[in-house]
Amino acid sequence: MTDFLVRRDDLRVYQINDGEEASASTAEGTVQFRVERFGLTANNVTYAVFGDSYGYWQFFPAPGGWGRIPVWGFGAVSVSGVDGIVPGDRFYGYWPMSSYVTLRASPNRAGFVESSAARAPLPSVYNHYLRAVPEAGFEPGQDDANMIMRPLFTTAWLIADQLAANGWHGAEAVILASASSKTAYATAWAIREQDDPPTLIGLTAAANVEFTEGLGVYHDVLTYDNIGALPADRAVVLIDMAGNADVRRKVHEITHHVLQASIMVGATHWEGATLAADGLPGPKPVFFFAPTVADERAAALGPAVFAQRIGVAWVAFADRIPELLEIEHATGADALATAYAGFVEGKADPRKGLVFTL
Repeated sequence: MTDFLVRRDDLRVYQINDGEEASASTAEGTVQFRVERFGLTANNVTYAVFGDSYGYWQFFPAPGGWGRIPVWGFGAVSVSGVDGIVPGDRFYGYWPMSSYVTLRASPNRAGFVESSAARAPLPSVYNHYLRAVPEAGFEPGQDDANMIMRPLFTTAWLIADQLAANGWHGAEAVILASASSKTAYATAWAIREQDDPPTLIGLTAAANVEFTEGLGVYHDVLTYDNIGALPADRAVVLIDMAGNADVRRKVHEITHHVLQASIMVGATHWEGATLAADGLPGPKPVFFFAPTVADERAAALGPAVFAQRIGVAWVAFADRIPELLEIEHATGADALATAYAGFVEGKADPRKGLVFTL
């Protein structure tokens, strides 16, 4: 069966291998899943860019310098060696771009935790798999939204929540680079839902200006060629989804006298992505690692309150997704390879949400 791998040292290079085959049985404590469907976004490229730094390659290890990029989607139980998990059960969570995968599952009320020793040191949020049932918020007809936007929205909500908790760092405006990206405009939406939100300024490529303005979440949209028009006379915060060192430097140079915080979230411009801050005027950029922030907020609010707040916000945002995205479904490794290459080359259409079946 299909197994999609990329070179860890050159994300442009990929290969399609024969992967794990469907089994008639599995070891006690493990479950084999058929990876039903998954979403592909620029966020998955970010996983690859920071695969070594933040352990993303370790979730589904591959041999000899190759890597399996994790994706969010749904898996159906093929065979089970775990009581309470039976063939046909569906779960939402973190999967490889493969036809089948076997996980070590420890059931809980919500679904199960992947409990293999290799996964124990990794961020816990990625080890939780949820039963895909309405009681858990997985309503019929919303699979696509969950695969494409739910993980991105969680990050967006956490950014907005943290900024609000810090009083926007005293800023009057928030600048979002790569403003057409799904995480960026979800962040803008989540910020606008806060009390007394700041002005929102989107930075994007010229080709994406019309789309970005049409989202209705930014007060102003500027192209990367017009960074010089950013305000230099009022306090601002930079939320950088692009990760491009040149873009970040230009923003810092224009705004450093009023820049209150510089927060790097993603790497849509992956080849220029870096956290290096040598010689940058203004505050040192910091990386926003959503799993750590999620753990901190859950501890501060209590897990139930934390989950309830995100859940309510997600339901409200999910209602808007049909207005924002044109969902495209594709089947097979060749279609996946074509789409993946588009993301790596920066040619993906922000208007589309891509869902794949292998």
